[in-house]
Amino acid sequence: MVNDRLCTNRRGAAEYLNRSLETINRVASPKHRPTTGWREPVDVVDGQEWYALEDLDVFNASYFQVKRTARMARVHQVTLEGDPDELITAKEFRTLIRVTHGAWSKYVQKSAPHWEQGRDGYLIKPDLEEPGRRGIIRSWKRHRAENWINNRTGSASSTGRPKQDAPPDAEG
Repeated sequence: MVNDRLCTNRRGAAEYLNRSLETINRVASPKHRPTTGWREPVDVVDGQEWYALEDLDVFNASYFQVKRTARMARVHQVTLEGDPDELITAKEFRTLIRVTHGAWSKYVQKSAPHWEQGRDGYLIKPDLEEPGRRGIIRSWKRHRAENWINNRTGSASSTGRPKQDAPPDAEG
């Protein structure tokens, strides 16, 4: 209890909010408080800042939960015009899901062993694979790409792979 309020320090705030101490130190720093909305400490005792738990609850709802909701709202919903059986290129597919060439390459690398077994991986199995000058040229039927994009889980940056338990500070 500090000034008749139930309080904790930054380490306790990290535990209470299920975030890393690094994340709490960043959002609670005097430099970032104006943009994050982190409340001023209730008191400073022996150089240690003390924050009211009720203020942490307000901060969590107004900052971390708002950020999470904003990310989730960006899940893609697309309608691909044209012949549903027409093939689209890897470049068209990666542009639709808004990933960099490097990220796409990693998704392909992680998907390839599954594709060799006839299954989807991080990405759905291509409908056509043919040799090219710099490797394999892969293509997907438009309707399968659309269905995969619209049914994948997570935020817009998600690849549709099964969700894994993220470390507590993953959203910080």
